[in-house]
This record gives sequence, structure tokens and C-alpha cells, in this order.
Amino acid sequence: MKKLYRNTNHFKLLAIALTAMFCTETFAASAVAVVNSVIGRAFVSVDGRTKSLHQGDQIAAFAEVYTELGAQITLSDYYDHKYHLAGSGHLQFLNKTVQLKEGYLWVQSFQDRMTFSVETANSVASFKRGEGIVSFDSASGKSQVLVKKGEWQYANSFNQTFAQTLVEGQFSFITIDEQEGFPRAGTPIGYKSFNKVVSLFKNVDTAVPVGVAPSRNIASVSEEPSTIPVMKASHPVKKIEVKKEMEKDLMQLYKSRLVKQKPKPKKWAPTYEEKGNVEVRIYGAPKVVKQQKVEAEKPKSYVFHAMKEEEKAKKRAPASVPTEAKNDAFEAHLMEAYKDQMRHSNETNKLINELKSFNSDYVQGY
Repeated sequence: MKKLYRNTNHFKLLAIALTAMFCTETFAASAVAVVNSVIGRAFVSVDGRTKSLHQGDQIAAFAEVYTELGAQITLSDYYDHKYHLAGSGHLQFLNKTVQLKEGYLWVQSFQDRMTFSVETANSVASFKRGEGIVSFDSASGKSQVLVKKGEWQYANSFNQTFAQTLVEGQFSFITIDEQEGFPRAGTPIGYKSFNKVVSLFKNVDTAVPVGVAPSRNIASVSEEPSTIPVMKASHPVKKIEVKKEMEKDLMQLYKSRLVKQKPKPKKWAPTYEEKGNVEVRIYGAPKVVKQQKVEAEKPKSYVFHAMKEEEKAKKRAPASVPTEAKNDAFEAHLMEAYKDQMRHSNETNKLINELKSFNSDYVQGY
């Protein structure tokens, strides 16, 4: 009896130990990430229940994390990966991958043992060690990835055959409208675009990757040194020495051949420094000039008429109004001759026209 009791106690202890191990494994399997820091407000939704996230909270598998506008949350999983989710973001944790459903996600991997993937609705970004920024816009269905470190493979989630290899400083995107949904070839990102994307995150190392830093050189100057060997002069320069005894003879020889500058002619200019004793006399002027009063004359009427005629002459008609040209004597004589050649006078022509109209009315009425 005592033996049976002892065996029963052993079985109970073993069952308790197995239950504790099973609970521990279940808890470890359910928790896939932990919250490192929260800026603003972030939430987690599991099995239809939503609660606020704080530092130290654990994220279960298949949980969905949300951030409000202007907020940021930093999380770490148990596979040496770190996540920075910017404001207005939506991220879901799967078994060993994450799916970005909205917003911008900065991913960092500190291991190279296994391949890690970040998925969106239409793209898959895979890498081992490195970091990059993945974004997805649910309104337009556009996925983008920017590689900051390491080597990434970027492909369409429905057809991963045509994957693009992206290296540090390159970006790519996938849309339905362009290239039949396949990823665009890797393109180096500009300095301004990189700073614009990085500005969405806080307290993250925003060092510029290699090849993105702004640099400008003169187009005609190459940075690489020339491979053409420098030719050295084979003949040294010889100095011509002249003896001092021959210097005087050479100067006399070349002195006559030198062009001498002609002196400029001087212009005579009077000087008034010394006064002369010459008398100056002025003829034709009276000794005393009488001052006479000058009375202002009254304006006459013809002056006023003349001013009016000048004002009329200065007037100018607009360009749209034609000026009436006066007929000369030849045109006036021509018009008189034309009137004389008319068969009837104006009154007679008017009477003829009235009779014709009466005749036409009569014929029509008949």
C-alpha cells in the first residue's frame, strides 16, 4: 500500500512538470516580439480585442499593431530583428515573418543565419543581415523598398521568379500599372529623397549609406588618375654663358638696332605767373551806361489767334478715323464731266424706277 502511494505521488509530480513545460512552450510560442519604446500612442489587436501598448509589452503571434498619426513604436523579436513602425502604420506579426499593411517600416537584422522576409499585399523583400525601409500604400497598391545596408531580394508576391537584387543605396517599387506588376530595376536614391523618407522616423541611426552622399565635381575633370606615363625631357636645357669681355661689344652691336621712342611734341601754353606793363584800352563803349526802364507790352489779339491756330494744327486724329482727302482741280473737272455724260438727271432716273416697279406689280397681279 505504501509502495502504491509513493508511485502515485511520483506520477503527480511528473504530470505537474510536464504541464509546466507545455505551458512554458505554449507561452514562448505565442509571444513573438516585445515592445522596446513607444512615442505617441500605439495599439495591438488580438482575437478581436484591442489595447494600448507600452514599453515591455509582449506581442503574440498573428497580432496586429497600429500607430496613430505622428507616433512611432520600436519592437524586437526573438530572431535578432528590430522594427521601427512610423505614424499611421499597420503591421501584423506572423510566425517568422511580418506583413506591412500600411505605412512605413524600418527593419534591421543583426544575424546572417537565416533569411528574413517582409511582405506586403503584392511584394516580398528578403534579406539576411542588413537594414532597409519598406512602405506600402493601400490606396494605390504601391509597394516600395529602400536598402540602407546589405543585399536584398525584391519580388512580386504572386510570381517570385523575376526578383531584383538591390544593394546599399538603391530602391525599387511594385505597382500594377507599370511593368505588369514586376519590380523595377534597382535605382540609386537621391540625397533629398533619402532625407525625406528618414525624417519620418525618430531616434534611429539616419547615417547616409554609401553612394547617396551629395558630391559634385567638374564634368571635364576625372577623379581617376591618368594611366599615360609622363614623358621626361631627354635633352637637358643648356644655358648660354657670355663672357664679360664681350658684353660691351654686344651692347654696341644691338644698340643701333633698338627702336627708340620718339619724344612727344610739346604744346605751347601761356603762363600768367608774371604781370606785364602793357596798357589795355577798350574802344567803342560809352563811359557811363544809362539804365533805361523797359515797359512790358500788352498782348495783342492776333497773338491769341495765332496760338489757337497752332493748337489746331497740333491735333492728331486717331488711326482708325480716315482723313478726308481734298480733290484737286483735275478730279473736280473729271466729276463735272462725268455728271454731264449721264443720260438722265437724278429726278428722271427716280421716276423711271417707279414706273418699272408699277409695271412689275401690274404684271404680277394680272
